Parts: sequence; structure tokens; C-alpha cells
Amino acid sequence: MIFSRHIYWIILLHIVLILATSGTGIWLIISQRGYTIGTLLIICSLFQIGGLVKKLNSFNQKLRLFFDAIEDKDNMLYFPERNVSKEQEKLNRSLNRINLLLSKTQSAYSKQEHFYRSLLEEVPSGVLAWDSSGKIITANSAALSLLDCPQPSQYHQLESLLQAQDKKSRLSLSQSQMKLQDETISILSIKDIGDELSDQESESWNKLSHVLTHEIMNTIAPIISLSQTLSTYPDINEKAIRGLRIIQAQSERLLEFTESFRHLSYLPQPEKKLFSLTATLQNLQELLSGDCKENHITFTLTCQPESIDMNGDKNQLSQVLLNLLKNSMQALEGKADGTISIHAQQDDRISIDITDNGPGILPELQEKVFIPFFTTKSEGTGIGLSLCKQIIRNHGGHLAIQESQPGKTVFHIDIPL
Repeated sequence: MIFSRHIYWIILLHIVLILATSGTGIWLIISQRGYTIGTLLIICSLFQIGGLVKKLNSFNQKLRLFFDAIEDKDNMLYFPERNVSKEQEKLNRSLNRINLLLSKTQSAYSKQEHFYRSLLEEVPSGVLAWDSSGKIITANSAALSLLDCPQPSQYHQLESLLQAQDKKSRLSLSQSQMKLQDETISILSIKDIGDELSDQESESWNKLSHVLTHEIMNTIAPIISLSQTLSTYPDINEKAIRGLRIIQAQSERLLEFTESFRHLSYLPQPEKKLFSLTATLQNLQELLSGDCKENHITFTLTCQPESIDMNGDKNQLSQVLLNLLKNSMQALEGKADGTISIHAQQDDRISIDITDNGPGILPELQEKVFIPFFTTKSEGTGIGLSLCKQIIRNHGGHLAIQESQPGKTVFHIDIPL
């Protein structure tokens, strides 16, 4: 109230002086006692009015400048509190105090927003939020990874992606709405149920493989030993020896299969180190160049950028790539113009596409090729692709058939940096 009363007295004093000056000037002119002095007094009153207006405008300008700074989120504005009039000092101090409080509030809000955004990035499920106009407010990296798309600006850009058949079968979508003041915010939660099912299947297969490996090994080893011992007896006839040798050979073949099966159930965790993915791919290209030339297969390799380094288990990943390349070569047997291409790309993740122009994989078989023991080959064990998928999963990545039709099959590997 002291500040307001002081301003009122100053304004009142200015008004009284203006009235006295202008009144005296007008009286002198009307009474014809002094035209010159009267005119000068009226002019002086006009200057007094201008001074009062300027003083009042200085308050308005400061307030307008202050509110403009708030609107522009400018916290660097400061009003001097020294070498000014008493009323200006009090006004400036009040504005500076309000500005400091707003700055602290904004800083606390920014920290809180950063905390929630960081927390959102750690959520394994994808989260998308958009307003009533369809503008995307937030989209965490998990959502962009699951949808395999860049940062969208409008929700309608995602509708076609969400309706894609491969994503509908792999992703679980849950949508809800919330009121934020007068704005309706839509929130979409995206979950990769394919990964969860793969985890459960992998755990089940591992448990089964432990039991099978143990039982088969314990059963076969005595059979092989016994057949070897019986075949050395002097009084055994030739026909029995041949039979025992067949039993021994088949048992050893079964033992060999069991040994390969153990790789699936006892796969060690990757020993991750930094290595050159480009050099590894070039080595594989060189390794298979002879077979490709013999089978009339054109092999091409492209890397973006030209030199790609990644953190992973070089031996395990080389095994995956070699297995996929051999599968592609087998798919091209008997084809005169076979082509295999590898495209590796590094941005925020590592992606590798292995493409061949073989006959393709039937749609009903595409989901089964990664299941252990499932194979379309007469002499296959059905372990190779399931082993590849498990290795990639142990690296935190995904292995999937991106596309398969007559003339084009693409195996896609996606691994985080």
C-alpha cells in the first residue's frame, strides 16, 4: 500500500501543477494581462502533461517488456535496482523477484520433464502420445524401433504401419485417453508379443534340450562301446559284425547330431568386443567366392558407411552370417542367374539384410523356420536358423524374414549399437 500511495501522491502532484500552470496561463490570456506569459504557462503545462505521460508509460513499458519476456521464456531479463527513483526501485525489485521465481519454477519443470522423458526411454514397451489434432507429442525409441520408422509428426503417418499384417500379428496395441486441462491426449502402448513368445518358447526348448541331451548321450555311449566290444569277439560271424558296425555307425551319427543339438541348449553368452563388421563381411565374401563362382551366383556387398564397427561376439555373429549365406546358396541350387546381396547399414542401430533371388519360403512356413528341428531339407537338422536367432537375441537384436516371395527373400538382422 505504501508503494501505491506514493505513486498516487506523485500523480496527484503532477495533476495539480498542470492545472495550476494551465489555469494561470488561461486566466492571464482571458484577462488580457499577459498574453506572452499566459502562452508560455500553457506551453509549460503541455510539457508537464508530456512528462507525466512519459513517466506513466515507463511503468507500462517495463510491465510489457516483463510479460513479453515471460511469454518468450526469457529468464535473463534484469531491471536495475540502483540509481533509479524510489518507486522505480521498488517496481524493479518486485519484477526481478517474480522473474527469479518463474526461472526456478521453469528449471524445476525442465528437470521433471527430462526425468519423465528419460524414464519413458527406459520402458521396454513403445509409447506414443498425440493431441486432438493428431500431432505427435512424444514417441519413445522403443516405439520407433518396434514400428521401424523415423520420428513421425502426425498420427496418420503411423496408421498404415499399424495395420500392416506382419506388425498386427507381432505387436499388441493398447490405446487410452486422458484429459489434460481442456485438451484430450491419446496414448498408444505398443508391446512386442513376438519377443515374449520367443522367450517362452526358447526357455521351453532349452529345458527340453537339456533333458534330451542328457538321456540320449547316456543311452548312446554304452551302445557304441558295446557294439565295438562285440565286433572284436573271435567267434562272431561276419553277418553279425556287419550288423554291429551298422549299429555303431548309426549310433555315432546320432551322437554327432546330439553334439550339434547341445550347441542350441548350451549356447554361451556372447563375449562382446569392438570389431570391424565390414572386414568380417568382406572375409565371408572372399570365403564363399569360389562356391559362388562354381554355382554361377553373383555376390554383392554394400556397407553404409563404408567402414562399420560394432560391439559384439565376432565368432558367433560370423557363424550367423555364414549360416544365412549358405542357406541362400542352397536356395539357389540349379539356378543359372542366382544373386546374393548383403546390405549393412549403421545409424542408431546396426541392420544387415541378406537377399537372394531364390524360390522364396511359403507364407505358412515362414513362422516355422526358426523353430528347433523344423526343416525343409532332406538332410537338415533344423537347428541352424533357431541357433542363429538365439545368437542374435543374446546380442539384444532381432532376426526375421523381412520379405519372401518367388524371386526375392530377405533375412533382416537388427542389433543395437
